[in-house]
Amino acid sequence: MPVSKRIHRRTYPLRTSNMALGGLVVSVSLAQQPSPSMALWAFVIVSALAWPHIAFFHANRKRDHFQAEYVNRVIDALILGCWIPIMQWSILPSLSIVAICAADRHYIGLKKRWLQSLLALLIGMIGAHWWVQPTLNWAASFWVQLSLLPLILMHSVYASWSSKRMIRTLAKQNLQLQVLGRIDPLTTVYSRDYWWQKARTALRNHRAAHEATSLLIIDIDHFKQINDFYGHIVGDSVLQAVGLNIRQCLRSHDAAGRYGGDEFTVLCKNAGVEVAYAVALRIRDQVARIRIREHPELRVSASIGVAAAEARFTSVKDWIEAADGALYKAKQAGRDQVIHSRDMHTSASATLPQAHAAVEQRTSTPAIPFISKKDDVNDLFSQTEMR
Repeated sequence: MPVSKRIHRRTYPLRTSNMALGGLVVSVSLAQQPSPSMALWAFVIVSALAWPHIAFFHANRKRDHFQAEYVNRVIDALILGCWIPIMQWSILPSLSIVAICAADRHYIGLKKRWLQSLLALLIGMIGAHWWVQPTLNWAASFWVQLSLLPLILMHSVYASWSSKRMIRTLAKQNLQLQVLGRIDPLTTVYSRDYWWQKARTALRNHRAAHEATSLLIIDIDHFKQINDFYGHIVGDSVLQAVGLNIRQCLRSHDAAGRYGGDEFTVLCKNAGVEVAYAVALRIRDQVARIRIREHPELRVSASIGVAAAEARFTSVKDWIEAADGALYKAKQAGRDQVIHSRDMHTSASATLPQAHAAVEQRTSTPAIPFISKKDDVNDLFSQTEMR
């Protein structure tokens, strides 16, 4: 529910406690005055105990809860203004109550229209002074000061809780922004920039410790024709399905990213030629099993180029160019192929024994036969942990 829809519910407990504890201070001050009228007692009791509930029902019945709460806050200021003369203009409790209510107004998000509230406060002070004709007593008695402590304590607790909640909200939002910067929202794989950082780190580790690492470039075959014939909505569904299937085929320490358009990249860490080739075959097989619910006749395939990290690569760009060259050969060979940059495999059927063994295990990884347009990215991440 948006903030504007629940503002009166957030305000209700705070107004109830503030008015009740503020009314306690006014009541103690009033009890020390000689022969206060019953009308004053009735006003203090109604304004302290009944008004918060009236304000809640008023805001709850209005369509614009935010606007209703601003009206309620003006009436709050009017009541506070009336309380000050009733307390014989005692400085300490008067300033404390006004300051605490103003601060709480800021905490709950009502930061505008201060002029109307200030005007209502002044009208309340002038009107109540004319009505009560109080004897000025600037100093607060011991009992008035003591009655003020619960209000100050409650405000301190609320301010601490509100600040803690704000910090948690900011931390959560920062984390969400961080995730949005790392993840491609459509395909749920890493964004290009974040994947590039991982590839740069992997190439650096290969140079320093000769760590075996391989790179895959995956291109969806005839994707332009899919967009042209079926439309971009179906094209997006295909991209989403391909991204999900790629992630399903990866090992725990592999990293998939969207390179651009209909191209994906995969970083296979601690993987030599045989292992990376097996992963590529598994991805190709899974992509071929994709079906779109609205168009079951549509068939999807992918061409994949594989390149192992080598000492001659001075940058990630050189590494990608090697894999891109293998991808080009895969397309020349008829698409739906997996080819390594060293020309170790000239067709999808010419595989190493290790690759064959890995492909035999692919049936244990279920494909996603249909893709729904209502899939939510957050749910996808909760179901399948991002590498």
